[in-house]
Amino acid sequence: MIRHRLDIDVTDVADFGEPAHLAIELLLPEDKPAGLLFICVPGGGMNGRYFDLPTPDGEAEVSFARTMAARGHAVVLIDPLGAGQSTRPADLYLLHPDRMAAAVGVATGHILEGLQTGALHPGTPAAPAIRVIAAAHSLGALISVVQQARYGQYHGLALMGFHIGGTPAYLTDADRALDLDDARANLVDIARQRFPTPWHEMPAPSSKRPVSAASASDRVMSTPSMMAMLPNIVAKDAASITVPVLIALGDADLHGDPYRTPQAYSASPEVTLIVLPETRHNHFIFPSRTHLFDRVARWAENLP
Repeated sequence: MIRHRLDIDVTDVADFGEPAHLAIELLLPEDKPAGLLFICVPGGGMNGRYFDLPTPDGEAEVSFARTMAARGHAVVLIDPLGAGQSTRPADLYLLHPDRMAAAVGVATGHILEGLQTGALHPGTPAAPAIRVIAAAHSLGALISVVQQARYGQYHGLALMGFHIGGTPAYLTDADRALDLDDARANLVDIARQRFPTPWHEMPAPSSKRPVSAASASDRVMSTPSMMAMLPNIVAKDAASITVPVLIALGDADLHGDPYRTPQAYSASPEVTLIVLPETRHNHFIFPSRTHLFDRVARWAENLP
């Protein structure tokens, strides 16, 4: 397995008024073409390491990335704009998820072309027939839904810990009164008014579990959080998706009735729902991850 890091320029689509890049780490098969390309986009308060968490002694594999790489697939770990080693603009309120999705779209196109032609890394031969899968968690899933609606780059989307219903319990009366199209267009200004700071630290929950996502912990950005809170703000995006969708939710996740979630993807030819037992929002730190990894891999490998 080859690990390869690169920075991809996304200045034009980020539109920050300053240079911008996405920090990427790739896991690539050595001396053979990859069968699938997983684009991994983490949720709010996390960076790309969420998909490559360390595995403590005596525990089943925790890393989604290493699991998929062991099956011969290419894996892309993305630090979204504002997280990890990717650009944090001087004005952090500018981190609109539409811009974040556009940046991931640029990175996806660059990496896909490099793998198809064999130009991305000398140790990995050309894979002209490679298929592209979004593997995304929480806010990262929202970003991937927006990306697919706009650019149609994926053959399938594996969306973990995400539904389009927002977080109604945390909304104010003013939030509930917002017109969704206007809110999306004016999200940066709304976030400035709603949140006194553009980011905050989320304290790690106390846990006796040996498996932890602490190594992937990052700042929680206010503007993306504002969009994620609003119910149905990406409903049109979700309804426009015409490729297979896999939804994974924990039985104690941040959602209402999980069995209503597939309804959002009305144009998809196939929607698969997995409800993980004894699992909260960060799925990978729970034992059910072994089942989840296997299901995602087999689903992706057998897409039509």
